[in-house]
Amino acid sequence: MSAALVKAAKQFDALVATLPPSEGGEKAQLRRIAELQAENDAVGQELQKQLEAVVKELKQVQELFSQTVDNCLNLKKPD
Repeated sequence: MSAALVKAAKQFDALVATLPPSEGGEKAQLRRIAELQAENDAVGQELQKQLEAVVKELKQVQELFSQTVDNCLNLKKPD
């Protein structure tokens, strides 16, 4: 178990060593995190709008499909 812990610690240290150096300190990092969060929120809102539009379009297609099937089963001409 201790060997696994040492191995994990070495892997962690190796990963940390590959990170680029932080520029500007903690305040700059916090500012960048806030910027990324705002960007993520904006993208999330856009995706939500697109999802709602797709769901609406899907419902329209399903309704048209249902009408088409009804017309074919009833051997009626489309309106």
